[in-house]
Amino acid sequence: MLFGQAALASPEFVEQEQGAIELFKDDLNKIKTSTDQQVDFVLKTEDLGFAKNTPVTPEGTGQEPEASVPRKYQVFVSWSLGEADIKNLLLEYNQDRTVELVFRGIPDGLSLQDSLAKIQRLSLLTKSDTPVLINPVPFEESAIDVVPQVRKVEGKKTIFVVPGTTSISAAEGQFEKFKSVKLPSIGPVLKIAERDLIEVMQERLAKVDFAKLKDKALGRFWTNQTFTDLPPAPSNRTRSLDPTIIVPQEMAGADGTVIHKAGDRINPLDIRPFTQRLVIIDPSIPKQIQFARSQVEKYGRAQNVVVILSEVDRSAGWAGFTDVQDKVGHAVYILKDDVRTRFSIDYTPSVVTADNKKFYIEEISGESLP
Repeated sequence: MLFGQAALASPEFVEQEQGAIELFKDDLNKIKTSTDQQVDFVLKTEDLGFAKNTPVTPEGTGQEPEASVPRKYQVFVSWSLGEADIKNLLLEYNQDRTVELVFRGIPDGLSLQDSLAKIQRLSLLTKSDTPVLINPVPFEESAIDVVPQVRKVEGKKTIFVVPGTTSISAAEGQFEKFKSVKLPSIGPVLKIAERDLIEVMQERLAKVDFAKLKDKALGRFWTNQTFTDLPPAPSNRTRSLDPTIIVPQEMAGADGTVIHKAGDRINPLDIRPFTQRLVIIDPSIPKQIQFARSQVEKYGRAQNVVVILSEVDRSAGWAGFTDVQDKVGHAVYILKDDVRTRFSIDYTPSVVTADNKKFYIEEISGESLP
């Protein structure tokens, strides 16, 4: 699907897009399953050469044709032509790097994944590398309302459109005869069985209750969170952490210039100073909330104080999270495992600071808290 730049920049559109992803998650999972089945097919038949190709490239769901080999001909097709004709076209244009087959959308009554699976099955059976796209845009550009038709393009310019044929050579002959962009039909045509994919998806989006989807997503957020159970610090303790690493082997740039020799010692704090003050607390303990507030008040003018929660009451959800934030009087964040392991956070409250060489992790016992 294609959307304008203004839509992409709109916060409302971003929210709608997330809602659409939520709505169509099952479709996307089924597409993945279909792809996994293709891999199984290749492994079972040991036809690894075919695995290098990407025969099915519906707009937004597969890879685009190679940029170095632009497609010159688009053969507009529909399932109204019949499965046998589509299969013959895949065979006819196999290994022809100038041709792609284009559908306008998906038939009524078929889901997106079922329509893709139908195309993929024929591509697997024919072992054809002919790209197959589901893209309504070229249909609209050339006012294509019946099939088959052949369009020749050079860059963004349409050279000709010939109805009533799937033959490139026949279409070229018709162009040589009439020398026009829109040419007379060579043979019979049929109605297109598929509706415009963009119109269908827009209709589905219009029916989405985004407020409900947002509420469901927010409701699942705390259920999906993983917290680390950190006990209160039993005593006051300050540990130092030297982040210096030793280069195991010589590192060189693309031009061969040696950047670091084997054995060089690199301290990230030499490259970028750590100006933050991390305050990790357990918000279920009122004294620790007050400690975090005092840290913000005492150091907030000189340092970037980051208050991090080791856990949050799941039952209280966002209301509980906001309540803690209000009590601290400062933005709060959830402790992530990479931060915990990087600084070896074992207890709460802990405060992480640094000088120009080392990190320092200070643990404060409950008895020392005001």
